[in-house]
Amino acid sequence: MRKKLFPQLWMYFVAITFLLMVVVLSVFVCLLFIVNHFKLLAPERENHLFPFYFIIFLSLVIGAVLSIFVGKRILQPIENLRQAMNKVAKGDFTLQLGEEQQVEDVAELYHDFNVMVNELNSIETLRNDFVSTVSHEFKTPLATIKGYVQLLQNNSLAEEERQSYLERMLEGTQQLTHLTDNILKLSKLENQGIGLDFQSFRLDEQIREVILFLQPKWEQLDLTLDLTLPRTNYYGNEEFLYQVWLNLMDNAIKYSQKNSSIRVQLINETQGQLIIISDEGIGMTEKVADRIFDKFYQSDTSRKTSGNGLGLALAKQIIELHHGTIKVNSIPGQGSSFKLFLPNDLENS
Repeated sequence: MRKKLFPQLWMYFVAITFLLMVVVLSVFVCLLFIVNHFKLLAPERENHLFPFYFIIFLSLVIGAVLSIFVGKRILQPIENLRQAMNKVAKGDFTLQLGEEQQVEDVAELYHDFNVMVNELNSIETLRNDFVSTVSHEFKTPLATIKGYVQLLQNNSLAEEERQSYLERMLEGTQQLTHLTDNILKLSKLENQGIGLDFQSFRLDEQIREVILFLQPKWEQLDLTLDLTLPRTNYYGNEEFLYQVWLNLMDNAIKYSQKNSSIRVQLINETQGQLIIISDEGIGMTEKVADRIFDKFYQSDTSRKTSGNGLGLALAKQIIELHHGTIKVNSIPGQGSSFKLFLPNDLENS
């Protein structure tokens, strides 16, 4: 059912038009009555035009009052809307109009305008985040592929090693292909609230794949890897979780001291899976640790590197979308430990 048979805005215009017709008709009726009754047009009467002047003046006053009423109640809000739309067309998506209007239709129009501007602002934020995130997340796969290309330039490589490097390069290019779609989906999750696709996969094998993919980096620093990865089937989003391990392992390698070690533990608990990634790197202060998951945050300490501070923010968002948690414990000069928990009941939640 329609909320109202006649919109209020239409009723205002009809009422004003009807009122104007009544006023004009009343003026002419009064004019004819006065002229006929008092014989104002008789030549012998003095000041016989004064009533006409008075009626004209009264009509002007009534017309002015009605014009002001129409202008303030209806025409001025429309003019305000026109000016606001011009600002939006120039890229101002923060503009909002006051929805407390006396005319209900104008209030609804302002509300729809505010919703539209919010959606446009959301789309603009999504676009900016997409560009920034892609530029950050592409660096790790590209650097890894570059490392394998450099290794392939060695003519003394065995054919088996060469084929292994080529396969890992192919995996890196496939990861880059999926990365764009995944980041776009993730941005939509943040701004529009779409759902994730879950499936069952081997969590331990996925973490091993990430470690093998980053092999040129940790071999260059002569790092020792201590892995505890029991066979684990997990129900979640495989592609997004891959980005979590990639970001965390890349950071652990990047900030590790040469000839140090990285420890990766996958612990099967009753309620879910506990993953701990620890390094013996430069660590971070408590102030940095409190903000390390903030979007676009970059510290001013020696931990700051090129990038825009999206990797750990992206990892945290993916974990939270799986109803999990991620925490960090770090001591400057001694290393960092990232602890993640992924619940097992996603299939029924």
